[in-house]
Amino acid sequence: MLIGLFMVFGARTFGQEWEYTIPYQPSDSEMTRQYCAYEMSDGRIIVSASFLYNIGSYSYLYPFYPPHNALVALSPEGEELAQNNYVKPGYWGSSYNPYVFENENGELFMLTTYSPDHNAYFNYFLNYDNPPTDAILGLYKLDEDLEIVESHEHSFPVDTTLGQYAYSPCESSGSIHLHSAILDDGCMVGAYTKNVSYDRDSIHGHDSLFFFRMSFDGELLANVGYELPYSGYAWQMIFWREQLVPTDYGYIYYSSYSNVPPTLKSEKETSDYAKGAVCYFDKNFNPLRHRYFKHAGNPSVNWPYDEVSIMRSKHNTTYLATRSKTEWTQEDDDCYLYELDDDINGTQDFVPVVNNLRRGLADFDFVAECRAVDVGNSFSLYFCYSLDVGLSLAEDSWVVIEQLDNDFNTLAEVYYGTNDDQIWYCAESITLTRDGGVLMTSQTKKLTDQNQQGSVVVKFPAEVFDGIDEAHANSLKVAIAYPNPGMDVLNIRTGLQNAHVEIYDLSGKLVYNQQITDNITSINTTSWPSGTYIWKIIANGKEAETGKWVKE
Repeated sequence: MLIGLFMVFGARTFGQEWEYTIPYQPSDSEMTRQYCAYEMSDGRIIVSASFLYNIGSYSYLYPFYPPHNALVALSPEGEELAQNNYVKPGYWGSSYNPYVFENENGELFMLTTYSPDHNAYFNYFLNYDNPPTDAILGLYKLDEDLEIVESHEHSFPVDTTLGQYAYSPCESSGSIHLHSAILDDGCMVGAYTKNVSYDRDSIHGHDSLFFFRMSFDGELLANVGYELPYSGYAWQMIFWREQLVPTDYGYIYYSSYSNVPPTLKSEKETSDYAKGAVCYFDKNFNPLRHRYFKHAGNPSVNWPYDEVSIMRSKHNTTYLATRSKTEWTQEDDDCYLYELDDDINGTQDFVPVVNNLRRGLADFDFVAECRAVDVGNSFSLYFCYSLDVGLSLAEDSWVVIEQLDNDFNTLAEVYYGTNDDQIWYCAESITLTRDGGVLMTSQTKKLTDQNQQGSVVVKFPAEVFDGIDEAHANSLKVAIAYPNPGMDVLNIRTGLQNAHVEIYDLSGKLVYNQQITDNITSINTTSWPSGTYIWKIIANGKEAETGKWVKE
C-alpha cells in the first residue's frame, strides 16, 4: 500500500483523497514530526508539529534534542502551502506541539509554551552567558505563510536547576507544559503545569497546576494555580493533550489520581482502585467538587499511560480514550474507550461508566497519542488506535479507525497498513472534517530499513465507512490476520457482520471454514503443516478481504 512512501516529499494520491508525508532519517540534522491536523474555516489544514535538531550521534530511543514548535499549512487537496519552525533561542518548545485556533474573523493563532533550555549534554544555542530563567505562555498571530505578525507572551519564573535522571534532555528540568486548550465563549481556555527540576538528592518544592483564560488580543484574563503533591514530573505529561471539557457551569478536568491538587481532595480520599480524578470548576476556576475514575469491570487495571484523550459527547457525557495494562508486570498494553456520566450532581464517589470497550492484539497496543476520539453526527463517534506496534520484523502493525454508535456497537472498522508493507505505524491523532471526512496523522518506520521514517497526514473521505468497496478504493483493509508469520494460532480480526473465514492451502484445497461471531476469531493451527496459506473473509456472499498467512 505504501510503496515508495519515503521517496516522495509532499502530497501524493493513493486511493485516499490525499496523503502528505515528511520523510526523515535518524541521521538527518533536523526533523519535523506532525501530530494534530486542524481544518480551518477556509478549508486549509493546519498541522501542529514539532521541529527537532539531531543530537549529533545516533541514539535508538532519543536521536533528537528537545522539540521546538512548528506548523504546516496544507490546501484542502493536501498540497503544502507553507511550513514554519518557531525556534526561540535559549528555549525549547515545552508543549511539544502547539495548539491552533482561529478567531471569529478567521485569523489564525498559535498557542504554546516555551521553557528555558538547560540541557546537561549540549546547549545548541550556546547561550551560557545569558541563560533565560523565565518560561513563556505565548499566543502568536500568523499570516497565510505561517509567519508571526503579532506576539503576546506571558513570562513566569521557573526553577532553572539542572534536572537529573532525565529520560531525554530538558525533561527533568524546571518548565511549564501546556496540556489542554479549548475555545470557550470566544476565548482560549487551557491548563498547564509548572514543574520544578527533578532531583532525587534535594527538594525543589512542588509542581503546580494552572488554569487560564486568554483573549485573542493576548490578554491573560485569568490564571489560577493549585499546588500539586509531587515534584519534578514534567515527563509524565508529554502526551496528555486533551483533558479539559466545557460545561454550562464551568469546566471538568480529567487527571491521573496522583495529579489532583491537595486542595481539591477530600479529608478521606476514596483512593482504593482509583485510577484517575475528575475535577469540577466554575467559570472562574474555583473548585466545585471532585470525584474519581476507575476502569470498569477490572479495578486492577492500572491508570493510563501518557496517552489520554477527552472528548465531550453530544448528550452531556465525556468520552475518555487511554492506553493501560492489566498488571505492571505484564507487557500487555491495550486500548480503552469509556463513556463517563460526569454530571456534577452525581451522588457516587466514582464517576459511573456508561459504556466501555477494550481493544488489543498482543504486547504494544495504544490509542492515538494526541487525539484518539472524535464525535461525528449524533449517531456515531470515531476511535483511532494502533494495534500491536512493535519494532522487530516479526511484529505486525496497523492503525485502526473504528466507527461506533452511541452504545459503542461497531458500525464499521478499517485498517491502515498491513504486515506486507513491513512498516511500523504509530497513530497520533484523528480529526473529522466538515464534509464528514477523516484526517489522520501517524508516524511510520520501515522495518526492513529503519533509516526510512516518515510523518504522515492522510485525508480519508466519509464513504470509507460505507462498505467494503469504498474502503478498498481508499487503500484500507476491512480484515487482518496475525501474527504473520505464526505458529500454532491464526487470528482473524474484522468488524464485518454476517461473515465467515475460509483458509486454503496453495493447491487450492479448503482446509478450514468457520463463521465469524466475534471481533477476533482465533484458529488453532497446531496440526497444520508448515507453509503458506490463503485466507479469505466472505461477507454477505462476497469476498471481502484476502491475504497470505505463513505458518513457520
